[in-house]
Amino acid sequence: MQIAVYGKGGIGKSTMSANLSAALAVCGSKVLQIGCDPKHDSTRLLHHGRKVATILDYLLNTPEDDQKLDDVLMKGYLNVGCVEAGGPRPGMGCAGRGILTAFDFLNQFHAMENYDQIVYDVLGDVVCGGFAVPVRKQYANAVFLVTSGESMAIYAANNILCGIRNLNPHEKQIAGIIYNSRGVGDESKRVEDFAQAVHLPILARIPRSDLFAQAEKEALTLVEKDPQSVEAQIFIELAKKLLEHPAFYTAEPLSEEQMELFMRGSTFSRPLPSVPATKEATIIIPKVPAAPSGTKKRALSDPFSRVPLFGCAYRGAVDLAIHIKDAAVLGHAPKSCTWYAINGFSSYARRGLYERGILYPAFVPRQFENTDITINDAVYGGVEHARQKALEMAARGIRNIIVVTACIPGLSGDDLIPLQKELKSLGVNMYIIHADGIEAGDYNDGMALCYKTLAQEAVDPNVEPEPDCINIVYEPTISSQTDTNFIVIKELLGKMGLRINCRFLCAESMENIHQFKKAPYSIMARYDELGNQLQKIFEEKYEIRFLDGELPKGFSETADWLRTIGKLYGKTREAEQVIEEKQLQYRQKIEALKPLYEGKKVIFFLNNKNIDWIFELSRDLGWDVAETILIGSKEDRTADWRHQFSKDWDSNLAKLKKAVSEKNPDLVLLNHPLGQACIPDHIFTANLTRDVNTGFFAGTDCALRWSQLLENSLEGRWKHDKSIFEKRCL
Repeated sequence: MQIAVYGKGGIGKSTMSANLSAALAVCGSKVLQIGCDPKHDSTRLLHHGRKVATILDYLLNTPEDDQKLDDVLMKGYLNVGCVEAGGPRPGMGCAGRGILTAFDFLNQFHAMENYDQIVYDVLGDVVCGGFAVPVRKQYANAVFLVTSGESMAIYAANNILCGIRNLNPHEKQIAGIIYNSRGVGDESKRVEDFAQAVHLPILARIPRSDLFAQAEKEALTLVEKDPQSVEAQIFIELAKKLLEHPAFYTAEPLSEEQMELFMRGSTFSRPLPSVPATKEATIIIPKVPAAPSGTKKRALSDPFSRVPLFGCAYRGAVDLAIHIKDAAVLGHAPKSCTWYAINGFSSYARRGLYERGILYPAFVPRQFENTDITINDAVYGGVEHARQKALEMAARGIRNIIVVTACIPGLSGDDLIPLQKELKSLGVNMYIIHADGIEAGDYNDGMALCYKTLAQEAVDPNVEPEPDCINIVYEPTISSQTDTNFIVIKELLGKMGLRINCRFLCAESMENIHQFKKAPYSIMARYDELGNQLQKIFEEKYEIRFLDGELPKGFSETADWLRTIGKLYGKTREAEQVIEEKQLQYRQKIEALKPLYEGKKVIFFLNNKNIDWIFELSRDLGWDVAETILIGSKEDRTADWRHQFSKDWDSNLAKLKKAVSEKNPDLVLLNHPLGQACIPDHIFTANLTRDVNTGFFAGTDCALRWSQLLENSLEGRWKHDKSIFEKRCL
């Protein structure tokens, strides 16, 4: 028989377990007691207080080839086997994971096979999967709940029943209650009422007695010190009951509401109603709710409260951190996680280069290290791995380290703050991105965490502003147009005698991030929920001033944008000179494009956000606009993707289908990709969510590309593909 003893911390489980093991041995059984508490004091009374080697300490310090069961198995009273699982150092690692590791070790050496009875003394509650191991089906088949009449002890006992029901809802494995009296008030009646409410018997009543304290002072069980005492005989009688194979019961805990009433004095003659085994429960699948149009934060269980998943937070944080050119990225993660991250951004860069001829320099990380932690570090903690790697990097002259944590450091609770302070004393800045794998969320959450951490920690608040420079914040990091747009903005500002101080965070140096406050004004490259949060951080923490709006598109928007900057920097004359120069070029481009769209009908299916440049282009080119369908709110900068779940979405799609069918357009312009599924293959579509330039010529550049699409029909350039292939390949 395998017996698990559970109960509130400090209720006397170890004393009960040790005396029960001794009593079983007195009755002639071969007994093994396994202490599952990190304090490793469960078997102390059996082996008389000798120093014990815990399994986790042994595994940490002993090579695998040298490991033996006898090194951790100690013989106690009447040859009771004594084993302590142990745990990591306080405040580090995961004790629950340690229990799993200890059981794997015992199973490896078939430790349980040589004993008649196994007694598990478990931590005070079923707090996680590790400490729930003994009550799983393959282990304990007899569970004892140790409780007194105190409120917290009964709460804990009921919570343990909840855990057992979650693990084994139909398994009969609970032997009953051991009532360890505290001698307080009417606790006997309260324990009896609780036992009746949960349908469990009280198998033993242990009176409050000084004999237990006297025996513990001598590191003895009471069964060994005074076997004829009334108290010792209670354990011997309990052992005899177990050997006679008593009845076992399923877990039927009280609900939270019932538990609250019970603590106020109510009694329950029966537990929660149960569904008869022969009757199948009816499963009702609720309708999927429509997401609200606002951006109010909702429960994690709400599928519409999050953007689609692109990977874990570790991956997202790493993909952003590599944009800091003079900082090293240290992944506090297993090799596999870092390989996945590196392969992700490097394959994107290779694909862009080989397939489209686009070079993404930011995706070639200069310094990327990894701590190579393993699952064992979930038990013991991996801080020392991070420390050794970080000090090696510091010794090589690296002065900025961005540490990104994966799942295992999150499980073990690795505290890297002391290491951060140690490196600071060596002149090294370490920034910790606590992604913890998926703990922080998905890919986008990891990027957001990296953005916000560096915004709050990497900017020097004491830098004084200087004239003639400006910051760009929150450029897209995965876009073929990012560098092109940067060059456009840099050229426009350069003609006005201004320079870009910092690109936060896109192919930038940590030094420029430190000097972020040098620029008197900043520009948001784009707006969404994270963009708003970043702007708020800079405004509230550093009193940074931002221009209204994001990077401009189209002639009028760009001209107004330059005039605003000209006023702020005293460069009004220079701004007008640039506008005048670009206006002539713009008119020339428009005149060249007009013939290409003569007789072409266009339909707009547009999210109503930052689209004035499209209507300006349409007006200047004289387009025949057959239908305009606007979706969403012009003021909403954060919830574009959620519109597909709004009440208007189906009607907007219906409008699009009808317009395409009736108007037969040559071109459909849309900035919501899901609308593309409603458009027949023979009609050309232009998706404005992809690679739109900024500046004066954003519209004309797009119009030129779209005109080329209109020319490339199956009867156009593609008809030469076969002849070209035959000429070059055959």
